[in-house]
Amino acid sequence: MRHVLRTERALTTLSTLVAASSLAMSVLAAASTLGCSGDGADESDDSVAGGVKGGCGKKKNCGGASSSSSSSASGAGGSTSTSSGSSSSSASSGSGGAPSCALTDSGPVQATADGQVFEKLRITSTSGPAVSIDGHSGVIIRDCEILHQGGAGIEFFGAPGLTIERTRVVHTGAPSNGANPSDELVNIVGYGSPNIVVSNVRLERGSSGIYLIESPGAHLSFIEGHDFRGPFPRGQLVQFDKSSDGTLEDFSCLTPPDTSWPEDNVSVYQSSNVVVRRGLIVGNNSPSGVGVMFEQSDGVTSGGLCEDVDTDDMGNGSFSGYPAREVTFNRTRARNNHCGGQAGRQAPLSNSLVWAGSPQSDSLAVHDSSYFDLCNPGNVIWSTDVFVAPIELTEEDFALRAPIQVDFCWD
Repeated sequence: MRHVLRTERALTTLSTLVAASSLAMSVLAAASTLGCSGDGADESDDSVAGGVKGGCGKKKNCGGASSSSSSSASGAGGSTSTSSGSSSSSASSGSGGAPSCALTDSGPVQATADGQVFEKLRITSTSGPAVSIDGHSGVIIRDCEILHQGGAGIEFFGAPGLTIERTRVVHTGAPSNGANPSDELVNIVGYGSPNIVVSNVRLERGSSGIYLIESPGAHLSFIEGHDFRGPFPRGQLVQFDKSSDGTLEDFSCLTPPDTSWPEDNVSVYQSSNVVVRRGLIVGNNSPSGVGVMFEQSDGVTSGGLCEDVDTDDMGNGSFSGYPAREVTFNRTRARNNHCGGQAGRQAPLSNSLVWAGSPQSDSLAVHDSSYFDLCNPGNVIWSTDVFVAPIELTEEDFALRAPIQVDFCWD
């Protein structure tokens, strides 16, 4: 897998910057969490700097009145969305009572059969992956706590139909702040595994949270992410890498500026028709990473949807197609971004742009979206000629949706 990861790393490209604010820290305190990141290009890459001028500025609608929507942006701030018990299409309240299960301590484990179940284990690894799956389908990992360093938390090859549910994965070897010692310390990483399902998981301090390579049709839901550490090119909560037709929904990524080392918080790389919806992204101190990045740089992939996603305290950008084709940003919201560098990293390369479409992009769309309290209010969107009219952006205050909080039976 290490050879595969290094090969894929060479293919990753640029993103845009974000970082975590005082509001981010208050959200972090409320959720008792850490932070998240995304994939992108080298920090010295300035290919998004075209957004510094000519953007659609403060109080402009950029091409027309907002259209009516079939649904509204949900999840106004104030409470934490919780999920516990079984996987479901909506978060349910945690019990908050005594633990309902006990975990059995284990060293690293490896799947040996199709359909194998790993259940109610606390798996600890100090060298190599904690859980390995190679060439087995239908494996299930549920109600487990996975503590890893010196390798990935869960690593899989050729594992179609893998299910990971109600599981916490923590990289325990992260430094007190800043980048991990290697980009291979991912919480969950897999290759060549279609139709995997990941639900009700908490991911912490990995090089990335979930990294999927050539694994189409993934369904990821109720993903709680904290404090991802890179280094470049890792640092995402989730990256779909040549993994079309995937879905990420009901997620949050909290990235404290003083400890994390993200790139793009969510990265869709050379993948078609990926859906990213109902999410909260707080903070990104990368000079080149953005909140949600669609990067269809192969000239073949196209299509995608980002809707009902809020960002707070981004730097280099919140929502981007770079380049992308036929991608829609629907009911996306951004507030309280930053213009200076954080945690010793460079200032945002885009001069704190919010929505971006590279000149090579085509047929991007922004509908029913809003922004508030920007540090560079004249630099809202660029390049407008790659977006379909009308560009529906308004300046208005809003409350952030609540972060996801996954409860576990052993807590």
